[in-house]
Amino acid sequence: MKQWLFIAAIAAYFGSVFYPGEAFQWIVSALSLLIVIVVFRSVKSFVKGMGAAFLGIGIVLLAASGAPWASYIRGFGNMLNILSLFALLPLIAIPIELGGYALRIQTVIQSKIKHSGLLYTITSGLSYILSTFMNLATLPMMYHAIRPSLDLYPIEQKERFISRAITHGYSMPIVWTPVAPIVGIVVEMTGVQWSSILPIVIPFSLLGLALDSFMGRSIANRRLKLLGQAALDKIAAAREHSATEGKRQSGGHQASHPGQIIIAIVAFNGLIMLLEALTRASFLLLVAVSVIPFAFLWSLLIGKGRQFFVQSRAVLPDHLFKMKEQFFVFLSAGFMISAIQASGAGHIVNAGIMAVKDAVGADLFVLLIPLIPLTLAFVGLHPAVALALAAESLNPQALGLSVGLTAIAMLTGAAAAFMVGPYNATAGMMAALSGQSSYKISNWNLPYTAAYLAMAMALLLILKKAG
Repeated sequence: MKQWLFIAAIAAYFGSVFYPGEAFQWIVSALSLLIVIVVFRSVKSFVKGMGAAFLGIGIVLLAASGAPWASYIRGFGNMLNILSLFALLPLIAIPIELGGYALRIQTVIQSKIKHSGLLYTITSGLSYILSTFMNLATLPMMYHAIRPSLDLYPIEQKERFISRAITHGYSMPIVWTPVAPIVGIVVEMTGVQWSSILPIVIPFSLLGLALDSFMGRSIANRRLKLLGQAALDKIAAAREHSATEGKRQSGGHQASHPGQIIIAIVAFNGLIMLLEALTRASFLLLVAVSVIPFAFLWSLLIGKGRQFFVQSRAVLPDHLFKMKEQFFVFLSAGFMISAIQASGAGHIVNAGIMAVKDAVGADLFVLLIPLIPLTLAFVGLHPAVALALAAESLNPQALGLSVGLTAIAMLTGAAAAFMVGPYNATAGMMAALSGQSSYKISNWNLPYTAAYLAMAMALLLILKKAG
């Protein structure tokens, strides 16, 4: 029942975009309010308390400003653009699953990769590549593709090894890939042009990937020195035997070449850049409406067009049902943001931020921006919600900062939040896959996250000085 209500709200949102008018706006707001009411009792207590706080603050702000009764209804639906993207993103992962790329990757790893340090680099790099398309679906796909191979390498803490490699690689493209909702949020709310920051954030994310590879391989090399040559020879023999068995068992299965994923990534990002240049549509909308046709075309090219529709009908309702907490929190946060705008409270918040900037200085203030989503992640806010709240409060023009610098600062902070926030979906999914607690997953990522933040702050200072 709930998933069909979610589908109706998303459909109404798209209707309001393509056919603007009061009627659709009221439908979007009414459906969003209905969703908040319907799912309230079924969400977790922590999520319920967070959403109730957002709703309470919004109601108080509207009441204090003497807003008309219509504002209490029209305030809902403010973040349906983000939720629509969240809802449709899993569909772009379907051609990757249909193509059997994971099977091909596993076979290559067992037959070609002989060093655990190189395995770490390959795992992190593959997570990076898949994350540019699959977003959160990268985590289970990579875990199940790589984990069976770990027993064939001299790795002492296997869950720590695979968790760090996957999470770090997954988090790096979050600063630029169009399928990451936080990129859309920052682009929408700061007004920066997505293509204008790509020459900075893509090389920076690759630098972060290189740093992760260096740290991972250093640990692996220290481990190898502690093992004797006889133990290494025994492990190598077992790996060769497993690779032979894997090839024999997968002989009857067709798997597409992983290089096709690279081609698809380039094509999809090129499509979004072209649409951004040719239209005035919002960035989030461009990505959301491109997902289904692009995923279908990819499936068609690998001979899986019919299977795409079959799997889509199975995946979408189930995925939407699992999104009830996201719908509740995002719509509640959207209501509070609308109330801040309608009541004029944003001016007070901006004045407070200006006072902080004047007190600490412009350079130090820029370095504090990445810490906002990171700090909010530790109190339970999803990085996307944290970014939406931060972007609403930070006015780059008033603060004397460029929109590009502000956007990059928020995006790098969000990437750090995805790595160490113990309450977000990244830690939760990796904890479920590895059988560890989300706090342990967070702790494993702390050393690299600290190095990444230091690197991000150095970048921000360079960009600030360069103007």
